Amino acid sequence: MFADLSSYDGACFYLKEKFQVLRYDCRGQGKSPKPLGIYHLKDHVLDLANLLNDKKLGKIILVGLSNGARIAMEYARLFPENVVGVCACDCFDIPTPMIKAKLGSWLMAHEVGGALHRFDVATPWIWGEDVFNEKSELFLSYREKAGSLPDHVVKGLLKGAMETDIDVSELSCPVLFVAGREDLLTPPFLHEKMSSRAKKGEFKMSEGGHAGLIERPAIMEKQILPWIESLQEKLRENLK
Repeated sequence: MFADLSSYDGACFYLKEKFQVLRYDCRGQGKSPKPLGIYHLKDHVLDLANLLNDKKLGKIILVGLSNGARIAMEYARLFPENVVGVCACDCFDIPTPMIKAKLGSWLMAHEVGGALHRFDVATPWIWGEDVFNEKSELFLSYREKAGSLPDHVVKGLLKGAMETDIDVSELSCPVLFVAGREDLLTPPFLHEKMSSRAKKGEFKMSEGGHAGLIERPAIMEKQILPWIESLQEKLRENLK
């Protein structure tokens, strides 16, 4: 939720030689607009729709992590004609009472103790054990950036993430659900359930925590890229 374009440099390394890749900061992140108010899922999806309409990329494959995966799934549900497939990493479709309790604790920590306190409270839910125990440069760099977002953006993102169900059964395209073995925020069993509800769902386990794709960029090469290439191959077969 608090990543920016540079967070995916490692993962995108495995795509750049084979694909045209478009990355963007959703509202509240990086250099994108940071309006007041709650950042609703529908607003994120409209932002993405406007961006893609402007770029005129044609049919696309969407890869999203956490809230980005929710945006990707809802976009694919609303605009199925534009989407070949969705890879949804470490995410949820329905903000259950448990999900709301977890995210709500971050919001309360932010309101009571500020950005660093919020980061420390959220840490066990987000990061894999190795990354945390070793106090890796990656982990420490994100902790240092914890206070970089304005207060209203943090609240807008968190409150927005606690809203809106996504009906994955309405997704007509193939969907790959990827979950980190150590993801405590959105555990693997949630992804297995989503996969079973989706018409063309598939589930893969990866290493790491909720931020697995950032912690371990090779997940892109090992779990996601083969799936993307299989979609491409099916498209070629259909065009013959």
